[in-house]
Amino acid sequence: MAETISNDYVSMINKKGSGYNIPVIVDAIVDAAIIPMKEIVTAKKEKVDGAISGMAALKSSALLSQTTINTLSGYDDFTLGSTDANTVSLTINDRSKLDGFSHTITNVTTAKPMIMHVKNWTSLTTDLFEEDYLDITVNGVAIDASLGGVSGRIDIDSDTATELTAKLDAITGLKAQMVKISDTSYTMVVTSEPGSTFTIAAPTPNNQLNSSGTHTDTDVSAASVASLTFDGVDITRSSNKITDLIEGVSINLLADNEFDSDASTAIPAMVTTTVTASRSATKIQATVESLIAELNLYKADLNALGFIDEVGDANGQLANNSFLRHAKQKLLNLMTAPITGYGDGNIYFVEFGIKTAVDGSYVFDRATFDRTYSQAPEKFDALTQDKAYGSDPNVFVNASAGSTIPSGKHVFTDSDNKLKTGTSTEKVLTVTSSAPYTFSTSDYPGFSFQASSATPGDFNVYIGRSAKTKLFNFFADALTTSGSHDKVVDLYKNNSTSLGAKLTKIDQREARLQAMYTKQFSDMEKAVNGYSSSEDYITQLVDGWNKS
Repeated sequence: MAETISNDYVSMINKKGSGYNIPVIVDAIVDAAIIPMKEIVTAKKEKVDGAISGMAALKSSALLSQTTINTLSGYDDFTLGSTDANTVSLTINDRSKLDGFSHTITNVTTAKPMIMHVKNWTSLTTDLFEEDYLDITVNGVAIDASLGGVSGRIDIDSDTATELTAKLDAITGLKAQMVKISDTSYTMVVTSEPGSTFTIAAPTPNNQLNSSGTHTDTDVSAASVASLTFDGVDITRSSNKITDLIEGVSINLLADNEFDSDASTAIPAMVTTTVTASRSATKIQATVESLIAELNLYKADLNALGFIDEVGDANGQLANNSFLRHAKQKLLNLMTAPITGYGDGNIYFVEFGIKTAVDGSYVFDRATFDRTYSQAPEKFDALTQDKAYGSDPNVFVNASAGSTIPSGKHVFTDSDNKLKTGTSTEKVLTVTSSAPYTFSTSDYPGFSFQASSATPGDFNVYIGRSAKTKLFNFFADALTTSGSHDKVVDLYKNNSTSLGAKLTKIDQREARLQAMYTKQFSDMEKAVNGYSSSEDYITQLVDGWNKS
């Protein structure tokens, strides 16, 4: 009971009166009025609170699945190879542009840095300079520093050799160190990036970089560019990392290797390095199976939370919950919908070997996987790799992760600068810059394409969002603050608060009824006691009369 019975009332009960157990009677009357209502409201609140916990569990499951799926990488589905890895290696720099290839590379000469030796230093710690500054350029451009309004100039006034070396080493594109020749002789070695040049000039007339000499004490090894023969074509580049020969891949030149020094012929043979990229069925299969495993974990959580106990009362926390049913349906729709934007046709999850079993779980279908891999291995790009490209190889298409442009095939018509999607949607593109010309529209933020001409002609634009991205967005939609998940939770919380308030009012009503019925029965007991006293008085009076 919410309140105790007043001592004034209790003290009056069952003294001489009716003989009934009034507290038991009052409790029975109050319970009959309160308990049915209280049980109903309590059951509702327990169900709502359970649903809140269930929604939290569902969110946690979605977050875990989203995190795991985001780790799936398409970088692992390609194997890069080099027959002479000591000379040439490959790294992926843009998986979305990578495709299988095989190329030959010969006559490798790596780019060499420019090296300057500044000699005749006698101390690392003594102030050695008469000059106040140095003017420095890298690749003909003044460095990002200024002194007295002069760009490319650094202050060396009163610097020691150690201090000057540190300042040079901090300049982007340069490395500097002091090399000990003897106890009283040091040489400063300044090195550029491979293929890069620099200048270091002290003011005239002294032109001194050290205490005992001038630039005549300095020798320089000139920089040189990288060169190679790529599929029979002679190539030169300023860097040993070449990013513009194979789309999506960097060629790394590691060492010179023009001829085979071990050749037994009179004229040494050129060393040929073959570089390759090929899809790995084993790695792709591992990615598919990881995806299946994560989807099954999520579905298992959905099933557990929505479990309906046919014989007992062990329902899941979200049994018969509309949000849960909606989540299941959205996942089903996603897994059966086509993946578009990877060419003119559609791609389906089942083509990756993802099959739905009788119990609703996902299983790996090896036969389907093998068939897709043998007939159209490029379809597996749609597993983890988003793509944005044009049918014209001279057009560069860009679509950021947050771009609103729909997935699929779009047609650009040069005559009206329109981007057409299907039969009904048309967007006018404007040229926002030139050389190259950039086409974009405010209707699709994050989307644009570049062409060498303001009239690039007609071509197709393909926007492909992978299975990985679609699933990531599926979970993100449920997890976002403004999403339906949190709206449902807020509704449940409001309902729980309302039911809690109702239970408080029921408890208050219980207390009032307890007090009211206790008082009523106390008043009855007073009356009964009064009747009993009158009866005793009359009996005594009659007895007295009889005696007299």
